[in-house]
Amino acid sequence: MKKIFIAFLAVIFTSVAANAEKRIGLSGAYTMFSSDGTETVKSSAQKNSKTHDDEVIVPSIFVEFVNDSGVCFGLDFIPGSAELGSATNSRTDTDTDDASDTAGNNKVGAELTSHTTLYVLAPIRGGGAYLKAGLAMATIETTETLATGTTYGNEDVHGIMIGAGVSRERGNGAFFRTEVTYTDYEEVTFNGSLDTDSVRNKIDGDVDALAIRFSIGKSF
Repeated sequence: MKKIFIAFLAVIFTSVAANAEKRIGLSGAYTMFSSDGTETVKSSAQKNSKTHDDEVIVPSIFVEFVNDSGVCFGLDFIPGSAELGSATNSRTDTDTDDASDTAGNNKVGAELTSHTTLYVLAPIRGGGAYLKAGLAMATIETTETLATGTTYGNEDVHGIMIGAGVSRERGNGAFFRTEVTYTDYEEVTFNGSLDTDSVRNKIDGDVDALAIRFSIGKSF
């Protein structure tokens, strides 16, 4: 899926970049992540659900191409990572029939990395207002230290982004923007490593993000 997404980006930007106005810029987004997760415990099939909200400042860089009608095609990339949440607990082993399970302290966490968004920005006539929609792609990286010895891998996730904002331009090509966006990421499943009984934990997760973004840039 990631290769298809990259190929799609290449086609879009090649088709619009030749004679288009070009823009580059920097953004800072106050982002509120809401993460819902349900863990299915291996042999017992017990389900444990948890919701975690986190607020972070997320920087990004972007490049855009604008056609003659003012419609903008852009690519936004977050060079760092954003923490979705972390937790530590102490758990008693209730799965007494599975000798490989152990009680103890557990620490888990997840981060959103390699976040890239392909978007279209369409101006609303007058006042510098615009609507924005796009496709986001990222990797959710898990970090865990579990008493059971279970480990989880990383998973790619895609999302649909919608938003609206206002742009102000100056005569020298500089511009300033304020916008609000909402991104709904698809549900993703993390399968834990198999234990000696050939069973594994499973986590189903869902992430949403609401962001207030401030941007500065330059047109060429």
